[in-house]
Amino acid sequence: MMRSSEPMVLKMKLMSRLLIGLVIGLTGIRAQDISIRSFTDNTVIGLNQQFTLNVELSGEGVNSAGEPELPDMGSFARFLGSGSSQNIQVVNGRMSVSKILTYHFQATSEGKFRIGPVNLKAGGKTVSTDPIDIEIKAVQGGRPQASPQAQTRAQSGANDSGDDLFVEAIPDKKRVFQNEPVTITYKIYTRLQVTSFGFVKEPETTGFWKEDFELPPQPVTSTEVVNGKQYTVAVIKKQSLFPMSPGSKKIDPLVIQCEVRSRRRSRDPFGDFFSDPFFGRTESMNVPSNTVNIQVLPLPDENKPADFNGAVGRLSLKADVDKRDVRTNEAVTYTIRIEGRGNIHVLPDPKVNFSSDFEVYPPKIKESVQRKSAPVSGSKTYEYILVPRFPGTQQIDPVRLSYFDPDLKAYKVLQTDPIQIRVEQGDEPFALIPPGATKEQVKWRGKDIRFIKTETAVFRKTGASMLNMVFFWTVLLIPLAGLSAAYGMNRHLNRIQGDMAYARDRRAGRMAKKHLKKAASLIGSGQDAGAQKAFYAEAGHAVMGFLGDKLNMAKAGLISEEVRSVLENRGVGADTIASVFSILQTCDFQRFAPSDTSKEDMQAFLKRTERVLVQLDRELRK
Repeated sequence: MMRSSEPMVLKMKLMSRLLIGLVIGLTGIRAQDISIRSFTDNTVIGLNQQFTLNVELSGEGVNSAGEPELPDMGSFARFLGSGSSQNIQVVNGRMSVSKILTYHFQATSEGKFRIGPVNLKAGGKTVSTDPIDIEIKAVQGGRPQASPQAQTRAQSGANDSGDDLFVEAIPDKKRVFQNEPVTITYKIYTRLQVTSFGFVKEPETTGFWKEDFELPPQPVTSTEVVNGKQYTVAVIKKQSLFPMSPGSKKIDPLVIQCEVRSRRRSRDPFGDFFSDPFFGRTESMNVPSNTVNIQVLPLPDENKPADFNGAVGRLSLKADVDKRDVRTNEAVTYTIRIEGRGNIHVLPDPKVNFSSDFEVYPPKIKESVQRKSAPVSGSKTYEYILVPRFPGTQQIDPVRLSYFDPDLKAYKVLQTDPIQIRVEQGDEPFALIPPGATKEQVKWRGKDIRFIKTETAVFRKTGASMLNMVFFWTVLLIPLAGLSAAYGMNRHLNRIQGDMAYARDRRAGRMAKKHLKKAASLIGSGQDAGAQKAFYAEAGHAVMGFLGDKLNMAKAGLISEEVRSVLENRGVGADTIASVFSILQTCDFQRFAPSDTSKEDMQAFLKRTERVLVQLDRELRK
């Protein structure tokens, strides 16, 4: 028996060796089958502009390979973000896989630099790319001209951002006076299909007073030709900045995150069908704008009025009273109105000299700012309550306002006319305050002691104990209940002021209802495409704002995978998470695709969105 088993043992050992050899051979083939190359969208790059390092992996072992190791580029570039796209083809039964990893950088230093080799470990071996030489130059008046390599790749359909997607910050002027506004318009230029975008990093505006313009919820697109290429262009942000001090100012880049459809040309007859946006893949990329440098000039000392207090712009000044013939102790409303172009918020309060015969109450101040178009304008109104105490002719002296007009580069002085009020002796013992005034504004005059009531209709039985009276306990407990309610309300308000997460959580539902209500008002607009897109934009804002407030995350920087992870950690069910992202995907698709949605579909979608938000709120509160 021993001898008969020896051949079997030998056969098993032989088969084991053959299998091990086969595995090693396949691994070696797989490792050798992976190829890697790297390229940039441009070799000549503008300072502070974005460029992309692309790493292309191809071969059957691509999906099992690890992440490539990038060279150190910190001396001349800042990393912004990354993305990836993949292409799989089967020809004659053999599968071909290629993957492009995109790494987005911002050029930070001028000069000639070398991007070192990109290394990839696969199958026990290391494969490397060739180094790439680039040059970073300062650019005047726009973006750098695309390199021949970038133009070639654009013509071949490669999905590289580079000159195909960028954000431009365009100031209306680069040399201003202190407190004179600089209007910066941020435009996105794209030759790619952008499905959505969000703000990742807002420009730092320390040293400026900022006013953001109101833009439509759906960006209005147009076309422009830059360096011989036609782009789809949309204004994504617009703001006026008022420099508060002179000197050289730098406004850092705005960074947005775009979701871009990957569309690559292919000889495959089915390629055009599957490259349809509905079936296409998306990749995320961070896109920064350029840096804006502003030179702020100090206000001139020549001809500066003695009472000048920093107002800059083009202004007008009016003052008037609601009546000029009154009786003593009858209130008069005196209104001062300043309006025009400039920073309305920082206008100095007017100095008014009132007669001692008037009793003057602190003014009610109202501000109104117009942010729909440049330049920023508005008005500031001061309403004083005046109560004349003595008869006769009383006068309100003129009011002066000095300001600097940056267009004329000169100081201007405005002054109102004096106002006379004729006061007759009145019979009222106290001032008649007009509607809207507080009780503290009612002052008794002519009576040092009020009459004491000597009669009363309320009596109680002599000898009865008050402890047995319901009225006694009711009166006693009401103040205690009021104090408890006041303590709870004060604690709630203090927490809202000190705990931003708590405040956002409390307002989440209210803000979502506001967007959903606006979306509901757009349903009755028939088949108007603009109204339909605005409907889905409002629904998307409701969900995104609710998520941002509930999770205490910046709405501009919400990333799908990060939100999904946070929701899972908070115990939200998989079905609810899937419903949330399904709604967001529908909103994005409807906003950017041709829309033919019926009124009934929009109503059903709105109800579905409300149900999902209610379910999400219920699960987040567990």
